[in-house]
Amino acid sequence: MSERLRVMVVDDDRLNRVTMLQQMLQDGYVVTTVENAFQALEQLETGGWDAVVTDMRMPTMDGLELLRSIKARFPDVDVILITAYGSVETAVTAMQEGAADYLTKPFRFPELVFRLHKLEEARAARQEISTLHAFLDNAPSYYGLVGHSSLMKNVYERIRNFAANVAPVLVEGETGTGKELVARALHLQGGRAKEPFVALSCGSIPRELAESELFGHEKGAFTNAIQRRKGNFERAHRGTLLLDDVDDLPLEMQVKLLRVLQEGTIVRVGGGEEIAVDVRVVATTKQSLDKLVAEGRFRDDLFYRLRGLEIHLPPLRERGDDVLLVARHFLDLLAIRDRSEPKRLSADASEILCRHNWPGNVRELRRALESACVVCHGAEISAQDVPEYLRQVDLGGRASASLFTLHLDRSQSLHFNEQVERFEDALIQWALTKAGGQQLHAAELLNLPRTTFQSKIGRHGKNRIPAQVAAENQA
Repeated sequence: MSERLRVMVVDDDRLNRVTMLQQMLQDGYVVTTVENAFQALEQLETGGWDAVVTDMRMPTMDGLELLRSIKARFPDVDVILITAYGSVETAVTAMQEGAADYLTKPFRFPELVFRLHKLEEARAARQEISTLHAFLDNAPSYYGLVGHSSLMKNVYERIRNFAANVAPVLVEGETGTGKELVARALHLQGGRAKEPFVALSCGSIPRELAESELFGHEKGAFTNAIQRRKGNFERAHRGTLLLDDVDDLPLEMQVKLLRVLQEGTIVRVGGGEEIAVDVRVVATTKQSLDKLVAEGRFRDDLFYRLRGLEIHLPPLRERGDDVLLVARHFLDLLAIRDRSEPKRLSADASEILCRHNWPGNVRELRRALESACVVCHGAEISAQDVPEYLRQVDLGGRASASLFTLHLDRSQSLHFNEQVERFEDALIQWALTKAGGQQLHAAELLNLPRTTFQSKIGRHGKNRIPAQVAAENQA
């Protein structure tokens, strides 16, 4: 429970002061009383007060004048005004001058307590927001994206380069990598930051409602269309429209989307009027659109329209020490949410996080840390607090069997880069053999982007396709 308010009661009526003092002390508040506004301002100079409950009608300086002085000199102190001479005009004036609340005599004490409880909640919310802003201002993040690896720096650079451009942007990345954050960063850094940002999940739209969701509909256009409705393109006018998972958009909608991108106009379902829209489109995909085009599941003309400005968001497993940086970022956010001190990662827990492949990427990491924080009762998350599926140990505490074994007993020294290259060669040859020499399939077997896989093949100018695979392909 949060600490109770420190409240000052200002009233020239001694009986009112004593009564409120006794009742508020019984309710757990820290309270003092003064008989006029000048004493109140003098007490406020000492600091430490959260709220002032003051009568409106007092000699020399009334409650409204006291309110103005408090808001000018002590803006963090909340003021509740009480008067027997209440009116709508007085209440409006008081609220415009910065009063937190307003009560009219006669009132029952529980009513004042209720107002004070609301005040406590409002102050706690303001403090939480202030703390969160302070954290975000100092966090090692770029519009919510966290990471210092070269791959992420390349993402940040592309966002800066593309933000002011009106052309569509295609953001490619696995599920959970933070593609929507990239879209929001493009919106906030560009010239449309003050206009709407509208996000539409293409995969969650029922096929029969997809056109209405994108372009809107007229009244009576179909059953249950009881009134005109704007679609997401109209809602995003002058702003940014995020088409999340555009790879899930049905083929019949892809051709209509292409027309909007080319013409800049939409037609509502059931309507005939062309409506001009000024929208910057950011599309995300979790699959290779090249592959979907080859399979006939994505229109090539729409793909070429979207692919001009592309951002590849790397999976977490390729980002090295970013794993720990993102983990610490999430621990700080979880601490703010739970109003607690951030937990630390032990060396063993950090090693486990770095070792995991993270198929669910950043989203999976956050969920794992949420679970670890629930299990951990101390200040440091240990290996035993990490979800069991990440630890991969048997009941005897031994590490589970590795996919490979190093035989170094007879070695006196090694050339590190040479050994790493040989290990990569073995993995790539395994994948190519299993994929029958098809590079796209081999890249998928290794959970690598196609471009990354191809660069590894060509890095040393070697043909890494195994001889037996090449022979089979020629047969």
